[in-house]
Amino acid sequence: MKRRKTILRILSALILAPSILISCIDDPEPPVLDALPDVFFQKVYEGGEEKYAIAFWIFGNKELESVTIDGPEGGTWDLESDNMNPQIFSLFPAEEDYLPEIPAAGVYEFTVTSTQEGEPPMKIDDELEDEELAIVTIDSIKFESSQVKTYWETVTGADNYRVRLYNDSGDIIFLSNQLADNKTDFSFSITDDGWVDSGSIPVTGENCRLEVLAILYESGASVDKDYNIQCISITSEDIEWEF
Repeated sequence: MKRRKTILRILSALILAPSILISCIDDPEPPVLDALPDVFFQKVYEGGEEKYAIAFWIFGNKELESVTIDGPEGGTWDLESDNMNPQIFSLFPAEEDYLPEIPAAGVYEFTVTSTQEGEPPMKIDDELEDEELAIVTIDSIKFESSQVKTYWETVTGADNYRVRLYNDSGDIIFLSNQLADNKTDFSFSITDDGWVDSGSIPVTGENCRLEVLAILYESGASVDKDYNIQCISITSEDIEWEF
């Protein structure tokens, strides 16, 4: 499985840090290693059939050296460090990783090693359920009144939605906030929040790809965060930028 940063771009790293995993920077004694893991799967419609691929990420309370995972059916995975934050390790699917079979439900055990000399590894697990969402259907994408307007059909059971935009190099250039489970449309302009930076805004005629994500969280998990994800249903359309 090749790594591909396609998910919510480690959306919750900044959200989680103050509320869940606090590094005691001013404490002369380094904190004991702790981490928040997440295993989930992404679902797409490709080649006339639904396909699935597993994904992982973990956020530590200090810099991490390595993360390995043992799955319920003997599978093993090595996560990779995020270039922007050494406290985050992740593994996301490439296109060729999507298969017709849903990933195995069960407990996935993370073995986490920090960069702190002499500190023993810790083990922590996360459970993947067998619940899934239907594929999102985009009804239309329109350029109107200096806005991109996207309309989609409701996905039964979805906890919330997001919209992402990629440039023709495959880089995420726009990410919406969480959208409520009753939303079926979203509009944004070049002046709205959500752009990676001002230099990423497309020019007229540039080819882009717009994605709608329907997100399902684990049973009992808070749906106002971006962790404890169970399934992300993704659909996309290629568009030509008109502004």
